[in-house]
Amino acid sequence: MPIGKAEAKAKAPSHAVSSGDTIEELRRQYDRLTQSQKRIAEYIIEHSQEVAFSTVDQMAERLDVNPSTIVRFAYRLGLNGFTDLQERMQELVRGQLSRISDPVSESEAAGHLEGTSFGASLSHDWQNLHHTIAGLDDATFDHAINALARARRVYVVPESSSFSVAHYFARVLDRLRSNISLVASNDAFALPPLIEVKGEDCLLAFTFPPYAKATYQVAMWAKENKAKVIAVTNSPISAVGQIGDIVLLADSTGIGAQNSLVAPMAVANALLNGVAAAKGTSALKRYNRRDRLTHRWDAFLLKLGNSD
Repeated sequence: MPIGKAEAKAKAPSHAVSSGDTIEELRRQYDRLTQSQKRIAEYIIEHSQEVAFSTVDQMAERLDVNPSTIVRFAYRLGLNGFTDLQERMQELVRGQLSRISDPVSESEAAGHLEGTSFGASLSHDWQNLHHTIAGLDDATFDHAINALARARRVYVVPESSSFSVAHYFARVLDRLRSNISLVASNDAFALPPLIEVKGEDCLLAFTFPPYAKATYQVAMWAKENKAKVIAVTNSPISAVGQIGDIVLLADSTGIGAQNSLVAPMAVANALLNGVAAAKGTSALKRYNRRDRLTHRWDAFLLKLGNSD
């Protein structure tokens, strides 16, 4: 049944979303949506290209809902119907495509592995990485780097699936600046440092499906204590993604039973390089002091700085 524009506008919120903020509005409203509305929100986020170039009837058929439900949902976001939603998704997709400038295509890089299980896995990781890079916003990334560089203390929170990425991130960040805590959210003995979390601190959580409840609880504790929360996650409507002050998205889907951590690791590495640049001389001095100490202990087989 068609829905009248006047009826739909009556249901729209007074805080109409500005251009380019559709995904942020979905993130903000997600917890208050009905189950059918959440399905629409998830579809918009996960299938932006399909939304950009499909009709409302085609989208309704895929979601098994009435087209009028999608139109009403668009008005709820403060948009002028489905056409407005579609235009915003087209703008998003165009922006993503324009940021992918690598002249080497996935097919060229992995063509010689076609037909193998490992080739399919590597191709999928390539796609994850490209999609992640295309979706990153430079202002948001700068905001995250500044928070990590300037915070009094940084708490890094992993969960089981992303522990390796978080451990690497915390270890390298500790070489660049002081006051770094790696807090395993499922370890009660690792949580006491969070008692001292303050508003001038920053918590970075790596969180991917199936999303550990403890990671969300730790992030909420930091939020309640006014610390800045950064989420590196796969979706803006993941539990920590919804409460994060800064959200960096990284695709984590894999072709096997496990998640792929290639894109999350790339995001972690980019953050570390950004912090190193932001801290400048102080980071370099700390890094060099750490290297001198490990050399004194003869910790490694390979000596950094050797000419050969």
